[in-house]
Amino acid sequence: MNNKNNGIKQANRKAMPKFILIMVICFVLGGTFGYCAVEFGFDQMAEGLKSAGAFFGISIAPWLMLALAVIIPLVCIPLYRQAKKLLAAWDGDDECKSNAADAKLSLITWFSSAALVISYFLIAAAYSGGFSIFENKKNTVSLIAAVIGFFVIMIETILIQQKCVDTAKKTNPEKTASVYDLKFQKKWMESCDEAERLIIGKCAFKAYGATNIACAIFAILLAVSALVFDIGFLPSFVVCVIWIINQSVYCREAMKYSKSGMQIS
Repeated sequence: MNNKNNGIKQANRKAMPKFILIMVICFVLGGTFGYCAVEFGFDQMAEGLKSAGAFFGISIAPWLMLALAVIIPLVCIPLYRQAKKLLAAWDGDDECKSNAADAKLSLITWFSSAALVISYFLIAAAYSGGFSIFENKKNTVSLIAAVIGFFVIMIETILIQQKCVDTAKKTNPEKTASVYDLKFQKKWMESCDEAERLIIGKCAFKAYGATNIACAIFAILLAVSALVFDIGFLPSFVVCVIWIINQSVYCREAMKYSKSGMQIS
């Protein structure tokens, strides 16, 4: 027991100097930025940023939305056809072809999911002008274009991902869950073997870690921005809600599965 305690203390002593150094650096950088903000009047940039945001939301975001609606099929359809071609030539034994097809399907899912997230940002940017948008005919047209583009992207994403899932089922006949099923993820997980679940677990843990780091960075940046640019506390509140949900779900599941005799499914 003493050896174990010594090992724990030694690990802490080894890691502590680096941790303290990082905290000191962050403190110095934060203090320097705060001083510069007061000294050089960074707070006056708030109005400029607000004007730039309004211009982006009215004049740029709607047309980016429509462009994204065009780009999604241009990127995803050729990749999907290539994946189908590889699977059509698959003899059931050549893993290279099936792996290449799976990689293309995963790339399609990644791209379409990222595009959907971007579309949520763009629609929020288009809405940022509030109801005053409808006072100007040109702005109203831009908003309608953004809404149309948003719904087109949603439909495209759903259909493309449904095609990818259905194609993946051809190489994994044990998977029968429909992408339209509200319990799709749960049913898909239940149909995975141990190797697939291990991969999912590793990916999920990597995503969990990345989300924690991203939330910490954004929470700090938004807290400073609330002081310097007067953006209010709502952006920080949203980030912290996401952060605490991420932490709470992980801790709850860890406590549940750490119980003696608990089956991991």
